[in-house]
Amino acid sequence: MSTKQEQFEYEALSIMSQSVVPVGSSALSILMRKAGLNISAATIGRQLSDFDYSGMTTKHGFRGRTITESGRVRLAELREKLKWQDLSAKFYKTLDVQTKDNLIDILTARRGIEREIARLAAIKSTPSDISLIREAFEMQSEKAASGGLIFDSDLVFHRAVAAASKNEVLAAAYDFIWQNGKLSPVMEYIRMYVNGKIVIDHSKILSAIEANSPQEAELLMVSHIESLIDDVQQYWNLAMKG
Repeated sequence: MSTKQEQFEYEALSIMSQSVVPVGSSALSILMRKAGLNISAATIGRQLSDFDYSGMTTKHGFRGRTITESGRVRLAELREKLKWQDLSAKFYKTLDVQTKDNLIDILTARRGIEREIARLAAIKSTPSDISLIREAFEMQSEKAASGGLIFDSDLVFHRAVAAASKNEVLAAAYDFIWQNGKLSPVMEYIRMYVNGKIVIDHSKILSAIEANSPQEAELLMVSHIESLIDDVQQYWNLAMKG
């Protein structure tokens, strides 16, 4: 959580970084108010004196101040911190009451179920099953290529693989564990920020099922779920830096 001081520093330095002329305390007070920070010109003047002392700004007489290179470095640090705080807030809102450990537990359970689903799909899938899996994969690929959200087609893909396994108990267990796809948007949100490659994973799994290679399909599915787990860990570590 950022402090009031950090919020002030961020807004003040941001305003000065966008100005081609020196910014005075009165003008800064008005602009800060527009940004939602109601701070008097006198208080701003004292804060700016601290900026001068720390080398983040340079005073130009009564005309105001400009940001220094040191100030730009500080602004970049604050911007990065605020970005991760915003991501963390959005993430927790998306998860609702979920926690990192809870999400990893869910993915771990999924790993055990879906490794067997993938193995059976490679053995028992029919041409019709393969067609449905490929259709889901192609829909997902098109959405990913256009920058769209793919969580709905991700769910369709995994359900198609589960159906191809011809094991209704495992298919039902997948739906139960994954809460009917409720957490798919969460995983997409995470992968968006840690550069996860879900479409590539699915392409490999589809190829193994098409080739009737149960061992390869199983290993690829395990790798896919473990990649999801790694993404959760990586995202949480990045988010907690804020």
